[in-house]
Amino acid sequence: MSPNKVAGLLAAIYLILGFVWIRFSDQVLLTLAADSALLTELQTFKGWMYVVVTAVLLFFLAKFALDRERSLSARDPLTQLLNRYMFGRELNSELLFCAEHDQQLTLVVFNIDGFKQLNTNAGAKAGDRFLQQVASLLRGHFQQRVLISRFSGDEFAIAIPSARWPDDVLPQIQHLQQLLPTIQIPELPGSALTACFGIARFPNDAKSSEQLIIAALTAQDEAKAIGNNRLRVYKSEYGENASKRTKLLFDLKSALTNKQLSVVYQPQFRLHDKAISGVEVLVRWNHPEEGLIPPDVFIPLAEQHGLICEITDFVMQTAIRELTAADLLYRTVPRVSFNVSAADFNMANSPERFVKLLTALPGSWDVIELELTETSALLNLEGVRNVVNVLEERGVQVSLDDFGTGYSSLSTLRSLPIHEVKIDQSFIRDITQNAQDARLVKTIIAMAQALNLRVVAEGVESQQQAAYLSRAGCAEVQGYLYAKPMPLTSLQSFVKNISSAKARF
Repeated sequence: MSPNKVAGLLAAIYLILGFVWIRFSDQVLLTLAADSALLTELQTFKGWMYVVVTAVLLFFLAKFALDRERSLSARDPLTQLLNRYMFGRELNSELLFCAEHDQQLTLVVFNIDGFKQLNTNAGAKAGDRFLQQVASLLRGHFQQRVLISRFSGDEFAIAIPSARWPDDVLPQIQHLQQLLPTIQIPELPGSALTACFGIARFPNDAKSSEQLIIAALTAQDEAKAIGNNRLRVYKSEYGENASKRTKLLFDLKSALTNKQLSVVYQPQFRLHDKAISGVEVLVRWNHPEEGLIPPDVFIPLAEQHGLICEITDFVMQTAIRELTAADLLYRTVPRVSFNVSAADFNMANSPERFVKLLTALPGSWDVIELELTETSALLNLEGVRNVVNVLEERGVQVSLDDFGTGYSSLSTLRSLPIHEVKIDQSFIRDITQNAQDARLVKTIIAMAQALNLRVVAEGVESQQQAAYLSRAGCAEVQGYLYAKPMPLTSLQSFVKNISSAKARF
């Protein structure tokens, strides 16, 4: 209720009470007292009674209004959890109690992975409903007394006082981490949002509420830097890592501006004749001071800070230009695969952007393949579908990368025009020793064949792995056994050597 409505309600109640009192109190007094002196005395008493009654009424009405206002100012209106300000005040009180009684307190903060894509693709109302479901999950998850807050946006905090670390805390947080992806999102069927958790402890990591919150957020940033669905407990060196990432982000922006990134090509092969079936284009960053920065360090950084689309544009433009100039495209490299992320499909002009990138091709577009993970596809299914439908009409193919590691592979295959699935290297690594991995790979290959999909196995590093995949019916492989990622000049020599060897036989 707005302040104007509350004030109007108070005034109306007071007005009605005053009218009733004035209208009927005199009649009651005339009935009770015929004597004028007694009537005068009763009139005075009636006036004092009116003052007392209205004072009591005003007290309770004002208390109700102030309590309600305090409750509203203390609670997040969407989830009814504590807001950040009130959480900080309550946390201060808990820390004082813990300090006086020599007890510990654990602070947990977490941030939803991919929530921005959920809001973008399913709408703000779907995002709000998801946050309300998260709040409901948090209320029901903890059996002991805890403080729960929605810090801001998709960020939540939980303070767990008087609990032993790690026995009484860590299993609960890990269970919560497993429960979050089970929240259903009707607007994005098959999707499952995860979260990154940061944990800090009192008094080990900080002595005040402000320092404790900073420590937990720093641990959360460390978790997000590694990837989705991660958990980190605060360490003092994380602050130094955060400073390094800030500098690395600045350097990455500079590298993009000054075109200091480069691309390499990893060939893919047909198993039956060892012929090159395509190349996957990968980005590399050779930092002038730090040397070669691994992609699993700077790619997540680029995704978190909105730079990934620039990297995709650079990789596609550079590879098309280099392969065309070297006369490899179409003739000896029949397919070129590019990794794309969910962010590449977020904008309304994404179809036009990809069309513009591919207009530099000198021939048919069917040599191009876009590789996307099923997790990124499910986060932005509608956006991916819009782009893919436009590009498929011109021959562009789509590959589902890291197949089997997500939550709903079959759903993704049904929702998008997929031409290829790539079996993740985590399944290939132990394929000759782990019977479960071997059965899983066989199942993926059989399913893909039934759906007329091409299968590429990633991370093949031994002859035993290659032999098993060949027996299982896998058509194509990629990995260090056959070729490592290489720059264009090395690719030219590699292709030439393969051609010469074939010519000798």
